[in-house]
Amino acid sequence: MSELKNKIQQCIDVLTPILTESRLARFEHVLSNRTRHVVMVLEDVYQSRNTSAVMRSADGMGIQDIYMVESYNVWSKNRSVSKGASRWLTLHRHLDSEDPHAACLAKLRAGGYRIVATSPHEGGFTPDTLPIDKPVAIVMGTEFKGISDKMMAEVDDYVEIPMYGFSESFNISVASAVVMNRVCTRVRKEGIAPGLSEDEKQFLRLQWGFRSVKFAEEILKRYGLEMPIEK
Repeated sequence: MSELKNKIQQCIDVLTPILTESRLARFEHVLSNRTRHVVMVLEDVYQSRNTSAVMRSADGMGIQDIYMVESYNVWSKNRSVSKGASRWLTLHRHLDSEDPHAACLAKLRAGGYRIVATSPHEGGFTPDTLPIDKPVAIVMGTEFKGISDKMMAEVDDYVEIPMYGFSESFNISVASAVVMNRVCTRVRKEGIAPGLSEDEKQFLRLQWGFRSVKFAEEILKRYGLEMPIEK
């Protein structure tokens, strides 16, 4: 066992007895339905409550990862909207990067993701026809201008939600939920592997456990331990 794995296991062994059986069972139920085959990318969303709403929907759909580009608009946590969903998600923020777009795209490319812009485009797809044979990163842009030209130049495909009324577009949180629901439903229906290894599940068990236990940091210190991963 590697040193990191050993430290993670030691922390889990300390925190697990403090958690209720129902909470531990909930962790396992959620982990069994978590996916990294679909991720959301939020580019400079202006209103933090919209970002929080997308996070809540992503968690509900079983999506684990949110990639964020905050070049102009920095997200501020809104618990009343997200209902604490951000605690259970892996947020990939690039606040310390000189070029957040490049940093975000590099991570997605390294993960083998097809980068898909939610934008009307000739030859584009709908959520029901979008190819899901490889991992998918769904990009949502600002409420006013949509996805930037800089991001648009890097996308692989386009997805558009069919509209049948007078309105020409959905609110960003609604549009995100519609696309996530359809794509995630198709991924599960086709039996595509969720993409979480056992090591990644252990990582999340510790992170979720730490965030669920009051004074978890102090408790670990009593045993001469500290969190070996991001809190």
